[in-house]
Amino acid sequence: MGNRSSNHQNQKIGHETRCPNCDRKFGSSTTYNVLNSHIDQCLQHAQIQNQMGFQMPQPQLQLGDNYIWIKQNNKWKRVQSQVNGGQIQNLKPIDIQKRSFAEKQVWFNMQLEKFRIPWQLGSDKLIVNQNDLLFSSLNSARGVDFYKEVKVVFQNDKVQDAGGLLREWLTLIFKEMCKEIFVLTETNDVSYKIAKQSFYFDLVGLAIAKALFERMTICVELDRPLIKKLLGQEVTLQDIEFYDKGLYLSWKYLLDNQFDENLLQQYFIICKDDEIIELKQDGANILVNNQNKQEFIDLCIKFYTEKLISNQLHQIQTNLYKYVPKEYLSIFTAEEFEMLLYGVSLIDLDEWKQHSIYKQPYSDNNQQIIWFWKILSEFDQDQLKKFLHYCTGSYRIPINGFSKLESNRGMYSKFQIVPIEYKNANSFPIAHTCFNRLELPKYSTEEIMRKYLRSIVLNDLEGVFGME
Repeated sequence: MGNRSSNHQNQKIGHETRCPNCDRKFGSSTTYNVLNSHIDQCLQHAQIQNQMGFQMPQPQLQLGDNYIWIKQNNKWKRVQSQVNGGQIQNLKPIDIQKRSFAEKQVWFNMQLEKFRIPWQLGSDKLIVNQNDLLFSSLNSARGVDFYKEVKVVFQNDKVQDAGGLLREWLTLIFKEMCKEIFVLTETNDVSYKIAKQSFYFDLVGLAIAKALFERMTICVELDRPLIKKLLGQEVTLQDIEFYDKGLYLSWKYLLDNQFDENLLQQYFIICKDDEIIELKQDGANILVNNQNKQEFIDLCIKFYTEKLISNQLHQIQTNLYKYVPKEYLSIFTAEEFEMLLYGVSLIDLDEWKQHSIYKQPYSDNNQQIIWFWKILSEFDQDQLKKFLHYCTGSYRIPINGFSKLESNRGMYSKFQIVPIEYKNANSFPIAHTCFNRLELPKYSTEEIMRKYLRSIVLNDLEGVFGME
């Protein structure tokens, strides 16, 4: 299901708990297997259709909180947004391309929903070994239909997946890929570019496809030229600023200034790993001058962003387009697609609080809830992201914000805080990532609560899925 707590080694859950969906109570002697089986069945019964046959899920267009997050001039802001999906759902890609980002997002999600295989027809399992994360993920993913509901199974873990582990899996594999097959760009931003040849780029394409299909975000940012290649768009000199700032400044200076070609002594070649590569036929004998410098720069851009990574790019595109048609991606600008794929990098605590719900006796005015938000207000952005990840399985929220957090199967599920008894043996909050639900013990003092909440963000609890 995707639950977190401080310990998950015992076969019995060891304390009273409730089903996050139907609130049924389970005693301390209940085994993980019994609890998880109930939750899985409960989720299925909760969504049985009354009518005969299967009904394709429909995007939720009733925007009770009508806003989306948009990044402009490198700053995030919330803007009002209300889209009538019925008026745009039949538009062609070339027509929706001219609309607002909010309309594009709704249209894009509606088109992808047409491919979804209803969960009633079964799910596929993605079996993962955390000791060999990328290899096991790719090996299993090759046999999975990502149009179906995918349940992630971490080997030797007792907990079943109801949506939360899929988000966690996306986080884990992209972090691992940043160590193995990507490298930091030479820019002021923390973004990544392709580093080497690897069959794991098949997995990159599949993971991006599944994230888009399920309206989830990924935890790393990729270089702008790669994003434009995925959208089928040409890379420009301005894009190189998000790939290698040194190259960008060098080429821009060359383009903006007049010079003596004999003093420059630059030929149509690139020196890469002690190898001289000609950018065009007989390039080693062609000097760059004021008349052909634009061609030289264009060929350099093509080499770095296309020829140098042609195999890796083909792998990503082939596996991405298998599930997300290229013509659907082409409606977005690079900036829009990045917002869709990465989500919102800013955690607005006021927004989080505004769109949270509580189970009695917890409420806005409850002392524990007041302490809770006060303690979170003391966290910096990195700590808030860690805490969000602990609660939801993701470091970022989608562009629709906290008002549109989703559980599994695309249902809206706002962040919920539920009271549980405070016991020394079960002091940490328990997070049900599949439901965006946090079971918060009734701590007796603010300091005790602070101790445990800070422990969550100061310790590495990544990959802990057990239920205490």
